[in-house]
Amino acid sequence: MKKILLLLAMSGTAAYSQNIQLQWSTDSTLLTPESVLATSKVLYVSQVDGAGWDADGKGGIALVDHQGKILNRDWVTGLHAPKGMAIIRNILYVADLKDLVSIELSTGKVLKRLNIEEAKGLNDVSADPSGTLYISDTAGGKIWKVKNDKAEVLLENMKDANGVKWHKNVLYITANNAFLAYNPSTKDVKKICELEKGGDGIEPYKDGFFVTSWLGYLYHVDKNGKRVTLRETHQTNKFKTADIGLLKDILYIPTFFGNTVEAWKIK
Repeated sequence: MKKILLLLAMSGTAAYSQNIQLQWSTDSTLLTPESVLATSKVLYVSQVDGAGWDADGKGGIALVDHQGKILNRDWVTGLHAPKGMAIIRNILYVADLKDLVSIELSTGKVLKRLNIEEAKGLNDVSADPSGTLYISDTAGGKIWKVKNDKAEVLLENMKDANGVKWHKNVLYITANNAFLAYNPSTKDVKKICELEKGGDGIEPYKDGFFVTSWLGYLYHVDKNGKRVTLRETHQTNKFKTADIGLLKDILYIPTFFGNTVEAWKIK
């Protein structure tokens, strides 16, 4: 594990970015990490370990502690290209191509694979308080809704749908090169801001959001939809900015081809 204390200071970024500080980076032995789900006990990291959309059985889930130590790189194996994750009670749900995989948190045992036959490429997962799951279908341009193991299309015409996050009775989405908000009461979709480089992870923080683009951008979007670029790594093919996790004031970024997870403290 690399111990790092480095203040982000990039030319051309807003003053806000000066308040984000890199705390640590894991060793570069993770297997193409795509998503981080942060809990008070451990970080769950999905690993593609192969082509992003191939059913090759190489993917899995790793466990990382809050100091950046990889506790178990092979906690779950035998998945294909796992990406976004959500937890409901004692079950971890993972988007894996056309399957929603259920994993027992206490054991790491795969309990079920719910196949969504019409899906073309499931990506991110989020859950609301009632236990309903929302899943982005990147290749299919849809958002799926799953309740009691029954899947139905919630939204269509969502080009390159990627990030989904349920927050305060609203479903936030990255799709159509924009950051969007879907109100389930009115069925309206509102554009919050443009994401001309595409969108990936979403994490609410105070009265705004952190949003990423896989190409290598980290943004902050405030409550008025103003977007500020906090970090750029698009100059290198190695360090991408995939599906982020957040716990309290620490932002966790999987670097994908960099094979690491980074922890950034929000000041």
